[in-house]
Amino acid sequence: MTRKIVLALMLLAGHLAFAQTVSVLVETESFNEKGGWVVDQQFIPSMGSPYLLAHGMGEPVENAKTSVSFPESGKYYFWVRTKDWVPDHPATPGTFKLIFNGKEFNQSFGVNEGWQWVAAGKIKVDGSKQLQIELKDETGFEGRCDAIYFSKDKNDHPPVDLEEMTSWRKEKLGIPPPQNAGNFDLVVVGGGLAGCGAAVAAARQGLKVALINDRPILGGNASKEIRVHTEGLEFYTIVQELSTEHYPNGDAEAILANDTIENVVRAEKNIHVFPNTRAYAVHKEGTKITGVDCFNTHSHKESRFEAPLFVDATGDGWIGYWAGCEVHMGRESREEFGESLAPEKGDGMTMGNSILWNSVKIENLGNTNPENNMQVGWQEVPWAMDVAKDYKATRGEWFWEYGLFLNTIYDAEEIRDHMFRAIYGNWYNVKQDPENANLKLKWMAYVAGRRESRRIMGDYVLKESDVINRPDFKDGFVEEARSIDIHYPRGGKYDFLTEAEFTRIQQYKIPYRCLYSKDIDNLFMAGRCFSATHVGLGSPRVMHTTTQMGVVVGYAAAVCKENSCTPRDVYKYHLDTMSERLDKIKSGAKFKY
Repeated sequence: MTRKIVLALMLLAGHLAFAQTVSVLVETESFNEKGGWVVDQQFIPSMGSPYLLAHGMGEPVENAKTSVSFPESGKYYFWVRTKDWVPDHPATPGTFKLIFNGKEFNQSFGVNEGWQWVAAGKIKVDGSKQLQIELKDETGFEGRCDAIYFSKDKNDHPPVDLEEMTSWRKEKLGIPPPQNAGNFDLVVVGGGLAGCGAAVAAARQGLKVALINDRPILGGNASKEIRVHTEGLEFYTIVQELSTEHYPNGDAEAILANDTIENVVRAEKNIHVFPNTRAYAVHKEGTKITGVDCFNTHSHKESRFEAPLFVDATGDGWIGYWAGCEVHMGRESREEFGESLAPEKGDGMTMGNSILWNSVKIENLGNTNPENNMQVGWQEVPWAMDVAKDYKATRGEWFWEYGLFLNTIYDAEEIRDHMFRAIYGNWYNVKQDPENANLKLKWMAYVAGRRESRRIMGDYVLKESDVINRPDFKDGFVEEARSIDIHYPRGGKYDFLTEAEFTRIQQYKIPYRCLYSKDIDNLFMAGRCFSATHVGLGSPRVMHTTTQMGVVVGYAAAVCKENSCTPRDVYKYHLDTMSERLDKIKSGAKFKY
């Protein structure tokens, strides 16, 4: 036997041994009981997966629990994918432990820099081939765990490369190819107010709509998870229906507002809502999208959504980006669109992301209810103080904002975590004052409110002169009167605070041509990923305006179906039909702030 044949057989044997390794992958977002941990799917583009987050605001959360079946009993080596979210400080805020069949494993996790698979040791699975696993939060300060991998081979280290890891995860979990999700006339990706407006408008015109949302609840920035108040012109009655009375940013009134949004959308029999469903790929033929692949962020089951028409309401322009559309991100130069408010040279700066929060005064410190006494005292948080410094506030507002010079998509976890440190350090400062003895943190978002990222280019690009000079566009179906509002770093020692530059304007129109892609024949845009410059986005980026966009594209989708035409054809041949129908649902253009 030649040496080459021997080597080939040895390699083959190695591959077979690898393929036959007994192993189990446990994704924490699939735990049977989440306890006090929450599923966080915001950072899949940068780290590859949803994960569980111990968002306890300084109080350890209830254990997450699950039961896992193993193919064989015996000894297993295991790895835990986690990270230290404050790697630049010796104090580690987000540690947690694992409990196996009621026995606590001695190692603390969450002390490694960056997302890594940490080799932890080995455990024994008994003859029942069942293992009860618990995640035990040790601090209440944002510990995070992505997955646990068990293998009988101590050299079976999980992959690190994100693309390789994605394929590996699917193989280990036995996930079949995407299954068809049903027959739809319109697929709307993104469950913020823009997507909800599009879905409701199209459904009322008789279209069967799939509304895909990667969070458990609808509303986007207006949801009870984020709690940004809505503002802008309520130009159409559907906008009014999805709107509520004005509430302060971060206020609990957002809970009732969220109920309103859910009730309006779910009352439409033609809308099929798919919560906890995240898009990850686009299929197309020529210049048309044929399908969008998604997976459930809890079960990982994959689905394919096919339809003649699609709406990108993701905020980050993912559908257009995957489909190969021209996208812009950052600031254009002053010369490119003749904008006086643009910088002399273009750059990557965007408006940043915010984490809202608030506090409450506990009237009776002697109350025996432990919930009333939580967090009235406050421990030292040395890992937060270099961000917060000496700042003091008792609630967050829109100007608690970070990430203007980072990438608000791929650096989103770093941005969110920086805001966490600002809030926790600020709270330590607040609690040093005797007059704040009765204050406790009441609520803090862990899902960031975003203002700006990718914008998908359409047949028209909204720019500064359109907002200031107010051309009478014949396709100007969206109207707004809000000032151009662009955010900048405040400067000084508090890098988590911004300021706004306002340019007063009068009511202006946004062309329908900004709401469909110039590159993909069957793609609409609704929301902050519509076709605009950075300056052009400054006024209409708020939620009543983006809901108007959704309403307009929902009606346009109905015209497309009736006439077997494209979104561009609606502009060319059917503007009278659009005007006639939209006139019937105008609300009087009331401005709500």
